Amino acid sequence: MRSTDRSFPWRGRPRAGLTLLACAISGLALSGTAAARAEAGTPPRVALPSPDVGVSGGTPAPVASQQELSLRVYLAGQAGRVGRALAVSEPGNRSYGHFLTPAAFERAYGPTAAQTGAVTRWLAARGMTVTAANPHYIAVKATAGQADAAFGTTITDFTFPYGGGYVGTTGGFSVPAALGADVATVTGIAQTTPAGGASSGSSAAASQDTPRSASRSPSRSPSRAASWAASRGPVHLGASAAHGDSGTGGAASGYQCSQYWGQHTETIPKAYGRTTAPTQLCGYTPQQMRSAYGISRSRYTGRGATIAVVLDGYSTTMLADADRYFASHGLPGFANGQYTQSLTPAVRSSCTAYAGQPGAEYADQPEEALDVETAHLAAPSAKVVYVGADCDENPAYTQQSLLDAMTRVTDQHLANVVTESFSVNESSFSPADVAAWNLTFEQGAIEGIGFDFDSGDGGPALGTGAGGGGSVTFPASSPWATAAGGTSLEIGRNGTPVADYPWGDNGTQVDAAGTGYTSPPPGMFLEGSTGGRSTFFGEPAYQKRAVPADLATGGGSEGARRVVPDIAADAGSSWLIGYTGAVADGVYSQIDEGGGTSGASPLLAGLEADAMQADGHPLGFVNPALYRLYRSPAIRDVRPVNPASPPAVIGGQPYFGNDTNYLTTLGEDQPPLRATTGYDDVTGLGTPSPWFVTAFRRF
Repeated sequence: MRSTDRSFPWRGRPRAGLTLLACAISGLALSGTAAARAEAGTPPRVALPSPDVGVSGGTPAPVASQQELSLRVYLAGQAGRVGRALAVSEPGNRSYGHFLTPAAFERAYGPTAAQTGAVTRWLAARGMTVTAANPHYIAVKATAGQADAAFGTTITDFTFPYGGGYVGTTGGFSVPAALGADVATVTGIAQTTPAGGASSGSSAAASQDTPRSASRSPSRSPSRAASWAASRGPVHLGASAAHGDSGTGGAASGYQCSQYWGQHTETIPKAYGRTTAPTQLCGYTPQQMRSAYGISRSRYTGRGATIAVVLDGYSTTMLADADRYFASHGLPGFANGQYTQSLTPAVRSSCTAYAGQPGAEYADQPEEALDVETAHLAAPSAKVVYVGADCDENPAYTQQSLLDAMTRVTDQHLANVVTESFSVNESSFSPADVAAWNLTFEQGAIEGIGFDFDSGDGGPALGTGAGGGGSVTFPASSPWATAAGGTSLEIGRNGTPVADYPWGDNGTQVDAAGTGYTSPPPGMFLEGSTGGRSTFFGEPAYQKRAVPADLATGGGSEGARRVVPDIAADAGSSWLIGYTGAVADGVYSQIDEGGGTSGASPLLAGLEADAMQADGHPLGFVNPALYRLYRSPAIRDVRPVNPASPPAVIGGQPYFGNDTNYLTTLGEDQPPLRATTGYDDVTGLGTPSPWFVTAFRRF
């Protein structure tokens, strides 16, 4: 059955001749049932994905048997969903592009009444209280003792001598073999407060990796606008301070910022054999960004497509801010009904509770403005729906509420492509949580909905991934998601790219005498595209055509793994955004925002929306088609820089604040990440060229 989304009338075309995308993605087994394990003298049980996050150590002690838990028992549904999701996503398959409506998906692949009834009765018989039920999961209240007995485990509190801890299990989770085909995963352990304090397993793991996109949540305090930068972690606000409505930019530490690459140059202490360098950018305008990606004169503007922006919180001024921002640049804002919000009562109540002023709603600023305005500048005719998730200080609950928002998109078919700037170290998620997310992604693929996530802004960050590679983030690492990496796009005077470098910023400060640097260039690593090999997922079939075997296997150290990112867009070079709260609560202004991969993701989503209009139908899960464009004119390879003579800019380095003079060297991410010719773990396949939007018509 084809999608009933009438925004895209189906164009018939042959689908035969190519084989189905292989189903050998080892990590996808997380969303199915494991092999039954028969134990001597006990009925056979089926192991479920582990509920333990990737944190180790601590002193274990069983959780008190009467401690109350809130669990979600996710239902596996009917067989065949993975195969259908692959088939509708693979160009050349006869089912390619034949998407289902949410109602049709539910009939074909949702849980049957018999499955739901069997699991519900089993839970109730073990003393658990069902608190909610839907086609995805059964929510229950249970004591730790009841959960231990039902799931064949010991729920354990791991505490650290220096304070804090996390809740995990000894023995994992399992269910009786009779329910093995009915239960997909059980989540909720990570949300349990350990005896050591408010830290959960997820928050402990999250502290290992704090790139910009992983730690973007601002403080929920009365002065949240003033304290936002401090609470968000490393922030790239560009070379100059906040701008007025004109967005014209200003000086930074005596250096005049550049409206385009190389507009102004300044004398610098000698570096890389040079004594001059371009100044930092003032922030690109929407016109410059559209021109650089070849869409300024395109007839494809995303008409008929809908982009969902998913974040926690929401802004009551977002529509007014966007309209004011685009009007200041002589461009149309949103037409009537083109921008909408999807907010549940729980979102409104929980986010209002965190507001700094009575009656005000909390917003994830400036991330919301960045995502909404970037999607609109890339696809000015597409609809944009902002899908708000609940607000909560506990990262584990944030993960859960963001998944609920994602599921709202698929259940109501709110959009054709989703962009979400929430990716944290894989160790912040348990395999059980990952399985729940993948269930939603599989549903989205069957319904023709694609999911774009930022790959992260911390380079390899801390810790290592599989085989010693860079630490990667989830949900970006899911084989059902498109991971957006970053570049540093340099736009020239005429609006065309002068260069596009792999995103990796290193900085060193000009010394007080102005004759040298506090440390030899390039100095310390600041920010860059996160990439590497997944610890959760094996190599999906679509990556085999592009990812070098040496990279996928960690130099042959183990089996091939999923590698991120998939594709990249501007992340390091700043562009302008406008929002209320840029200077102080209630004050509108514009800033130059180095968006990081959090900006690359909505930029790619907008380009995909343009491609949907050009192709005449939704693209759905885009990776299988995307990798078929490898080495085609649609994707431009991002070449490595010459380390002996890399590009560099002079001016305020926003990583440390705008009142200091820094030489920022571009294009050099942190080892083991390395940009190369062809696919690499910094920029993936490369970056969209002006031919990207029309390239999908070939399928």
